[in-house]
Amino acid sequence: MKDYLPLRRGQLITTFGPGALVISPEGESAMIGALDKWFYNIKEIRSDNLEEFEIDEPSLKTILKVNKLLQPPDFRPSYKYNGGGNSTFQTNTDIYIPLLRFPTWHYCPVCKTLHRTKLSNRTNWIDCCECKAMRKMIQVPFVIICKNGHIADFPWSEWVHRNEDTTCEGTMKLNFTGGATLDSLKITCSCGAERSLRGITSKSTSLNDDDDNVVISELSLRLNEQKGKYYVCPGNKPWFGKDDEKESCNAYPFAVLKNSLNVYYPNTISAIYLPGGNPNVESIIDMFEKCKITPSILSTAESKQNKIKLVRKLCPPEISEYNDEDIELAIIYIESGERGLSTDIQNSKKAEEELRKKEFETLIKEIDSRNLKVKKEWYFGNISNNDFRSYFQLINRVTKLKETIVLFGFSRLATDDAFYDIEIGKKLLFKDWDSKENNWLPAYKVYGEGIFFTLNINKIKEWEEKNEVKDYFTKMLTRIIKNTKDYRFYKARNILLHTLSHIIIDELALTCGYNAASIKERLYLEEDNCGVLIYTSSGDIDGTFGGLVRMGREKNFFPIVYKAIEKAKWCSSDPVCSEIGKTSGQGVNFVNGASCHSCSYLPETSCENGNLFLDRTLLIDEKIGFFNGVI
Repeated sequence: MKDYLPLRRGQLITTFGPGALVISPEGESAMIGALDKWFYNIKEIRSDNLEEFEIDEPSLKTILKVNKLLQPPDFRPSYKYNGGGNSTFQTNTDIYIPLLRFPTWHYCPVCKTLHRTKLSNRTNWIDCCECKAMRKMIQVPFVIICKNGHIADFPWSEWVHRNEDTTCEGTMKLNFTGGATLDSLKITCSCGAERSLRGITSKSTSLNDDDDNVVISELSLRLNEQKGKYYVCPGNKPWFGKDDEKESCNAYPFAVLKNSLNVYYPNTISAIYLPGGNPNVESIIDMFEKCKITPSILSTAESKQNKIKLVRKLCPPEISEYNDEDIELAIIYIESGERGLSTDIQNSKKAEEELRKKEFETLIKEIDSRNLKVKKEWYFGNISNNDFRSYFQLINRVTKLKETIVLFGFSRLATDDAFYDIEIGKKLLFKDWDSKENNWLPAYKVYGEGIFFTLNINKIKEWEEKNEVKDYFTKMLTRIIKNTKDYRFYKARNILLHTLSHIIIDELALTCGYNAASIKERLYLEEDNCGVLIYTSSGDIDGTFGGLVRMGREKNFFPIVYKAIEKAKWCSSDPVCSEIGKTSGQGVNFVNGASCHSCSYLPETSCENGNLFLDRTLLIDEKIGFFNGVI
């Protein structure tokens, strides 16, 4: 592998965070190291100048209980700044994100002999013990993962010897006998043992473990020959930097391809910047952001008066236009975080719910601040019930917004509810998670635009009370409750809104020129509110180009929605899609109704719920569809 592998900052938050596997253009895979070593240079010296990487979003710092949110470092080669003459001084040079070679098992492309290297090995050129020559080895395609976030090399020796306690140190080979299935892959050992890889990626059965259904893998069931002894996860955490870094774990591991999607699910939480009520304080906070005045810099001054003096010294002359009281309020906001938010929230879903309530209360108003601009476009008035527009409550055009996204953990195998626990997430990201130095989380900010709309809550309630809707949704709710704990979608209205959001995004992508993968949804699923923000964003402070927000005008929006709902009446997979959706359900864990890749699925970056909890039937069915009165 090359000495470096270029990754975007956003990728290090959403796709390739600590513990994730990244594949190089040459086909080699490496693991992103823990956050403990993220701001070290090639001389293993930690940077003392992290202020320029700080992101100020007090609400997220309050909820996540951290002192700092830091952007991943950008790479600045020191040789460009260390020369003589007119060279410019530069801080934070030669900072790398640590990469670890994983999996560590390789096989020789000539003789197929298996060799194991170290996590720190920088090359795949290894001296083959069988060929007696240096060979460019190929990494094995399989790893094992478990629901507790662990990952380890596939147990090659244990598998071929059918014993996890084997002591054989013979030479193993990975032989290809021809074919497209795992039966064609066979492990042999110089001691005479051999075994194919048939079934290693399969689920075997479910065990009743303390009244919870526990799925056991074929790997756990069949690795040991002696009956009743299941192979359990070794508890490895290689992203911490050591081959022997592990903890006790009783989960049953699954063998997966190293580039499978279920190897790494990032857990993120995001917030849209919400301005306060004092315009002077807002202007000062904007000035702080431009001048990189962070809590770290403010902490260098002890008293409030000294902090005000420091701010007046670091800010441009415009700061003289503001009095000390407003500056003090801005300092309190920067240092203390968002008031009114609970600091006792442990689950990120609960935290996100609290953030969304505040966002909804803001987005229904007209706002004109530097980082959030909301313009009222349309509001429900004296409209006939037969008018298509009567199904909506309001439309606001969000001409500018700032979103901060924070990585607080990850999961493997499945998006388990346990991994939404904030403390569990921190323990996975940091080796020394309780260290004062590690009281931060990686984040990045994006700017964008969007369309915010809500549905007519009175029509929603009237629709939900229909007996036909209740009877239909009861069957769907049974499947949802059985397979998920996401209580937000225990209501028909929320699945209706989610599906409507998807089909509108799909139609907007065809109309306004944006790729569907660049348009995202943000659902507001409250008791008496039913709204969604459809938006696009980029890393540039100038945001986007206005093509999406222009579609939020009344004359454009309603024709687009009407056309989207008309299209939703028919799927190219119908009648199969509709019939399966109404009977057994479809999608992961059968939590979807009439919804598939041909009608309402979106790219992974667009949907905040992984294309789950969708059903076109609730929109357009002749008997129970919400819009059946006008479509």
